[in-house]
Amino acid sequence: MTIVEVTIVLTVAAILSAAAAPIASRTLDRARLARAVDDTRAIKTAVDSFINEFAGFTPFTTTGVNGGATVQMLVSDGDTPRTLGAGGAAQWDDPVNPAAAQPVDFLERHLVTNTPGGGGAYTTGGGNPWRGSYITAPIDSDPWGNRYAVNTLHLRSTTTNDVFVLSAGPDEEVNTAFTVNGATPGADDIIAVVRRDPGRTVP
Repeated sequence: MTIVEVTIVLTVAAILSAAAAPIASRTLDRARLARAVDDTRAIKTAVDSFINEFAGFTPFTTTGVNGGATVQMLVSDGDTPRTLGAGGAAQWDDPVNPAAAQPVDFLERHLVTNTPGGGGAYTTGGGNPWRGSYITAPIDSDPWGNRYAVNTLHLRSTTTNDVFVLSAGPDEEVNTAFTVNGATPGADDIIAVVRRDPGRTVP
C-alpha cells in the first residue's frame, strides 16, 4: 500500500470512529439510567418487605429494638453526592454515623445482615421475626459511583413527608428535598417512592 492509500484508510477509520462515539455514549447513558431505575425499585421493594413485618420489631433503629435511635437515613456503599445549598436537600450528604444525633446507617445492616447500628439485631424469633435478607448483597453504588439513600426518618414521624429511595443521577448532585410532600425527582435525580401516606406512622 502506498502512503496515500494508508492515509485514506486511516482517515476513513477516524471518521467512522468519530461518528460512532456519540452513539456509544448515548447507549451507555441509557444503560446507566436503566440500571439506576432498576436499583431504586429493588431497594424500595426490600424496604417495603421489611416494614411489612414491623409488628414483630421496631424498624430502622440503631439497635433494632425500641429505645434505639430512629435512623434518619439508610445508604448504600458509594461516594456522597453533592447537594444543593438550598431547597431542603442538605441532609442527603450526612455521613454514615449510627451514633450521631440523627443517625445514618447502611442499608445492608438492616436489610441483609441484621446488624443495625453495626452491632444490634432485630428479633429473629416469635410470631413476626426479621425474615431477611430482603435484598441481595452487596448493595452497590449507583452507576455514577454515588450512594443510594432512603429518608427512613419519615416512616416513623407524623409529618406529611414522603419516603423514597434516591440516586443523584448523572449530574451527581441531589436536587430533591429530603423533607418533601408529593416528591418528584429534582433535575435528573432518580427516585422510587416507598410511601405517600401522610400521618401514618410505622411504630
